[in-house]
Amino acid sequence: MVETKSNGNGESMVHPAPSWLTESYVESILRRYKQDVTLAVRDLDITPATSKGENYASVMTRIKVEYVCGGAKQPQTEFFIVKTTYENDPFISNVLATYNTSITEMIMYDKILPELSRMLEDTDQSEKLFAKTLHVDDEHSAIIFEDLSVSNYVLGDRLTGFDLELTKLVLRKLAKMHATAAVYNELQPGFLTKLQHGIFNRHSRAFAPMFENLIGVAAQFAGQCPELGSVYEKKLKRLQKHVMEYTEMVYDPKPDEFNTLTHGDLWTNNIMLRPKTDQNEVDLLLIDFQFSAWASPAVDFYYFFSTSLQSQVRIDHHDALIQFYHRVLVDTLHILNFKGYIPTLRQLVLQLERGKFMAVTALLTCQAIMVNDNTDDADFNALMVDNERGRNFRRRMYNNKRIQEHVKHWLPVFDRCGLLDVLN
Repeated sequence: MVETKSNGNGESMVHPAPSWLTESYVESILRRYKQDVTLAVRDLDITPATSKGENYASVMTRIKVEYVCGGAKQPQTEFFIVKTTYENDPFISNVLATYNTSITEMIMYDKILPELSRMLEDTDQSEKLFAKTLHVDDEHSAIIFEDLSVSNYVLGDRLTGFDLELTKLVLRKLAKMHATAAVYNELQPGFLTKLQHGIFNRHSRAFAPMFENLIGVAAQFAGQCPELGSVYEKKLKRLQKHVMEYTEMVYDPKPDEFNTLTHGDLWTNNIMLRPKTDQNEVDLLLIDFQFSAWASPAVDFYYFFSTSLQSQVRIDHHDALIQFYHRVLVDTLHILNFKGYIPTLRQLVLQLERGKFMAVTALLTCQAIMVNDNTDDADFNALMVDNERGRNFRRRMYNNKRIQEHVKHWLPVFDRCGLLDVLN
């Protein structure tokens, strides 16, 4: 059974389930996982887990499986998420292939995340950071997860953003991931540093049309905005052809700085939340590691801050949140007996400042995509192509009042820091 949704024009608003996701396929996975060759699937329900506009780099499908184990009379029911790439769209597949997205995520879920979890389990800093993975399918570039919604985990509100409590919880989990990854790379030298295909990297600029075009739209908005005007429009137009290079510089690991394995795409829709109840405290887990890369923590810090926080939280608590992240990072590094460079708070502040151009790119481009509430043309192709449909889609992004208010506040801040100036 496959559930579908359509808009008023009869067009599907969700991505189709993979054709290979059949009862026999799921049965073979469960037989291996449960170590029961007699296990038999009785029923399989398939429903979309994401709609168009919610995720531009992957497709999430929810499955409900009813099965019977050997010797049992009563069936059991379990729920899983199947994550796949855009296998049905050659254009998207070709673009993502240049970023090694499938390879990176397969390595992350097969090798790295389980090891980071194991290392943390042996300390008093132990807590669950990631969703449990049941199976990694190299042939179909797919990953099967536990369905966190069964445990009452939900996506946060991408249009509202995280409050202070949730922001600190994200930073606590992120700091533990960053610390554990640094220690893991010390134990396995060179393994994590091979992950070099983040959203910005020195191997591919296939995303350049998307980022450069959105900077151009931001420039047009600034020129038409009474609070900003032609000064900002001219600066952004000059910056447009440099946005890839300047953001890649943030990703470049510096030998005299603290480097780690970054999440690489840390925003609201890649974080699963469990609200507080009488039985449980609020919790969250990090998901989606297609763009993980060895880099400065500035990548995750400013990407997250610029896309996913409530405005006032970012304005009022920026410095305190850096201090909070640093404290958890250092504590975890010490507990794991890290022998490498551990930055002081001042050193980390200066390192993040050197990587602050990430905030410019993330706010003017990534956030515009993420808070978009017009999903009529919300797909990857519309972001990338330079035709009338693509241009109209990008212009509509900047009709969004949320992004307009953010840009009006932060462009002058960036300008006072010299972040809008073209380097000599």
